[in-house]
Order: sequence, then C-alpha cells, then structure tokens
Amino acid sequence: MVSLSRLRTEAREARRSFSDPEGAARAVCNAVTSLGWLDGVGRVSATVADDGEIDPAPLVTACRLRDIEVYFPVMRDPAPIQFAPAGPDTTFVLNRFGIPEPDVNVQLLVSARELDVVFAPVVVFDAAGHRAGRGQGYYDRALSFLLNGPRPAKPLVVGLAYECQLVDGVPSHPGDVTMDAVVTEERVRVFSKALSRRARR
Repeated sequence: MVSLSRLRTEAREARRSFSDPEGAARAVCNAVTSLGWLDGVGRVSATVADDGEIDPAPLVTACRLRDIEVYFPVMRDPAPIQFAPAGPDTTFVLNRFGIPEPDVNVQLLVSARELDVVFAPVVVFDAAGHRAGRGQGYYDRALSFLLNGPRPAKPLVVGLAYECQLVDGVPSHPGDVTMDAVVTEERVRVFSKALSRRARR
C-alpha cells in the first residue's frame, strides 16, 4: 500500500506540472457558481494558491462581485486556524510557512463556525470525500465542531483540487472532517446528502 507521504509527494508533483492552471481555475469557478452554492451566502473562506495548488482567485472574484465577504486562513499555534477578511486592497504578509495571509487587526478574525462555505485546499482526496492537506491538521482542528452530533448546515466544506490529485484511498482518523464536495477542473463530486439535494435543484 502506498504511504500517504508518497501520495502527497506525487500529487504535488502532478499539480505543479499541470498544463493549463488558469483554465482549470476558471473551470472550477464556473462549476461552483453554476451550481448555486453561492446563493444567499454571506461569508466564505478561500486561500492564496501555493505550491501548485489550483488557484481560487477567479472564485474569490466571483464571490466579491456577489458582495460575499471573503476570508483567508490565519495560523496561530496552538489554536485552530482562524479566518481574516480581505478585500482587493488588503495587505498580505507571509506566515512562517511562507504562505500569504491578511495583515489585519486580530479583532477581525472569525472562526470556521462563522463562515457559510469553506473552500479548502487539498493535497490528495478520494472518492469518499476524505482529504489530506499538508499534514498539520489545521483544517481538521478548525472544523472539528462538525463532528459533534448531527452535522450543521454550515459551513459547507468544499475542496478545490485538480483531478490528478484523486487517489484510491486517503487514510482517515476519528478527528478527520470529510468534505461536503470536491470540485476539480473536470467534475464535481458531492458527498453530503444535503448538498446533493441542492445540486439537483
């Protein structure tokens, strides 16, 4: 069985060499907006593309055109990540991982509970909705409240990835949060029943 470390390495290499990243980013944006998942939404989180990740920038623009507030993750150990609002003119600074995050007053930070949709970065994912990121567990800790009892209607957890990041299986643990859906440049996979009903409308 291939180790998760090797799966991550291979997926990173594959996405870095993707031939048309701009086209893939547009395709992902078009898929999300066409499904109506942004209807009635007030707050979403996204990321700044890093290490060959699919670029959420077109989706961020689409959200702002709909007057949806866009938040970006801010990492503060040992607490779970929080999310900072950012507009087109917000200054970003590099965190200790070299990833840009908004340079805003700490009082503006919100938790994942206060978001409607979390567009989560993905290193690898499988057909059951499991994802693996960089291995630090930041998103799983931030979203751990989704594991307590019936899953609330929000936030939706939607992974953004390339199709080449799909693997046969991602090892899962009790603290792992499954995605409601994952969107690639080729297709949309929906895992939650609630979101599946919305996607069919």
